[in-house]
Amino acid sequence: MKGQAAGFPVPPVHRHRLDNGLTLLVRPDHTSPVVTTMICYRVGSRVEAPGRTGVSHFLEHMMFKGTGRFGPGEIDRITALHGGSNNAFTTQDYTAYFFSFASDRWVCALEIEADRMSNSRFDPRQFELERQVILEESRMEQDHPWGALRRSVELKAFERHPYRFPVIGLSRDIQALTVEQMAEHYRRYYVPGNAVLAVAGDTDPDFTLRTVERLFRQTATGLPPPLRPPREAPDSGRVRINVRRRSRVPRMLVALPAPSIHQRDHDAFQILDRALSEGRLSRLYRKFVEETQLASLVHTELGDTFDPYLLLIRLELREDADLQRTEELLVRELLQLCTEPLTREELIRAKNQCINQFLFELETTFDQCLQLASMEALQRPGYWNDYVARISRLTAEEVMAAAAEHWSGRRWTVGIVETG
Repeated sequence: MKGQAAGFPVPPVHRHRLDNGLTLLVRPDHTSPVVTTMICYRVGSRVEAPGRTGVSHFLEHMMFKGTGRFGPGEIDRITALHGGSNNAFTTQDYTAYFFSFASDRWVCALEIEADRMSNSRFDPRQFELERQVILEESRMEQDHPWGALRRSVELKAFERHPYRFPVIGLSRDIQALTVEQMAEHYRRYYVPGNAVLAVAGDTDPDFTLRTVERLFRQTATGLPPPLRPPREAPDSGRVRINVRRRSRVPRMLVALPAPSIHQRDHDAFQILDRALSEGRLSRLYRKFVEETQLASLVHTELGDTFDPYLLLIRLELREDADLQRTEELLVRELLQLCTEPLTREELIRAKNQCINQFLFELETTFDQCLQLASMEALQRPGYWNDYVARISRLTAEEVMAAAAEHWSGRRWTVGIVETG
């Protein structure tokens, strides 16, 4: 399929669905002799029940610890031997594994992925060693003021949805997890029909398809049961949290409701995200760093998630900043966006920033794989094909209406770390 967006060509993608349910996406790119593969499984913290938090992330670690064919450490050894790189990450909605190799030696990535899709082993000794690694990772995250603050804010921003739990999991759940529970999680979610394989780079689509069909044809079919996480109860007002952590400067983290990748307002929120904090001319930078000098750092974060999530606003404040004044000024700035449209200059600048980022993320084979695999995993195939056109069409009034729709009369969560 080919896409054209407001004068920007979107490179062609060859799409196939194997008989066992695996979705294959191939984007040829012969600008450099490199091939990247990325396989995404639709499993993350969104599918985890209370008491089992962190199992998806823990499983990501264990997928490097041995299969029926590749022993512990063998995957990394083969990667280094072929001069490549590999890694993985877990999100709320999916877990991704990727390799990059020179284009004359990349097929070993598919051999590894096909084997660990069906034949991963969970050696108890390796399991216990990795448990300690993850617990230490969790402790390090909690020791950082921003990490502790984010965890507390997310737990308060949601009452029911699994998005309230950290992707890494709660320490008590990591400590209690058993090998049998992990194996059950693996068997349920690591099946071809729950996976997307993206290949981008210096390869031939027909060769790639034949190789994938040969290597993955023995993997079992099937799909995990459908998941319907509980809906959040309607709520309004501001919830405040004070987190006790030693910190040289006060910090503030505000979480506001934001639409999912499936909601029409998601594009408008990308405009809002950039208008608020992208660059020295952004709303919050001008207000809090330059005009009032209450903050030394302002940053916003908007995720691409399957269900509605959050727009997060971070302010690293100056040592003598008035916290109450800062919060009230921030609330005023945000509410103004619900009643007054962005200026023409703000809208144009935010649109250009969105489009520039989109084009930048077409440059490397890794970025291309991430774009393809993540959106397919989120069940938004073709999301990027008309992205520039969608962003270009947005009006300031539509952006204002989106802010009002998701922020007015809804819960805002304000987390604070004071000095001391």
